[in-house]
Formats: sequence, C-alpha cells, structure tokens
Amino acid sequence: MASRNKRPFISLARLKQSFAYAGAGIKYTWQHEQNFRFHTAAAVIVMLAAQLLQIPLLEQAVLAAAVGIVLCLELINTAVEHITDLIIQTYDERAKIIKDTAAGAVLVFSITSALVGMMIFLPHIAALFQ
Repeated sequence: MASRNKRPFISLARLKQSFAYAGAGIKYTWQHEQNFRFHTAAAVIVMLAAQLLQIPLLEQAVLAAAVGIVLCLELINTAVEHITDLIIQTYDERAKIIKDTAAGAVLVFSITSALVGMMIFLPHIAALFQ
C-alpha cells in the first residue's frame, strides 16, 4: 500500500524550522524568566569549575545531565504557566495549584542538582587542601 504522506523521511527545511521554533522558545524564556537566567548562569559556572578542577569526564557528564534537566524543567514550567494563563483567564485556585506544582518540580530538581554538585565537587575541593 502506497503512503499518502508524500513528505520525505527527513526534511532539512522542516528540521531547520523546528530548530528555529525551539530557539525562539529558549530566547523567550531567557528574556522573560529570571530563574532561567539564574540557572543558566549557574550552569556555566558549574561547567567552568568542573574544567578548572579537572573533574573526571563521567562526573562532568552527570553534572551536564543535571544542569540540562533543570533548564528543561524551567522551559516546561514556562510552557505550563502560559498554557494555564491561556485556558484560565481569571483567578482560579486550580490554576494556582497547576502553576505552583510545576514550579515545585523545578525547585525539587534544582535542589537535587545542587546535592549532586556537592557530592561531585566537595571531594575534589577537599583534595586541594590536603
């Protein structure tokens, strides 16, 4: 049976447009969300410190994953907030719960990432003083 979808398996034009849309979402979040900027700055500092302290590659990969997840959660939180605002035009306690819970998810993983960072960095920092 022939496919009715005449689109190629991979379209470079559509792929390029997808990246443009994603970039616009990241740009919007950077411009409008203070926490995203804070977490991005923290990510840069963490990854630079990992290089300066010569943290092993596997540990750097764990740090990069933790940082990436925090930034992804910030982007998702922004989307959830905007969807909620779009659907619910007036104050509604349910909308507050939705938005607060999404923000709570970012907070929980941010704390988890900080703990992961401490578990990785503290032994390397302590070794400098021995």
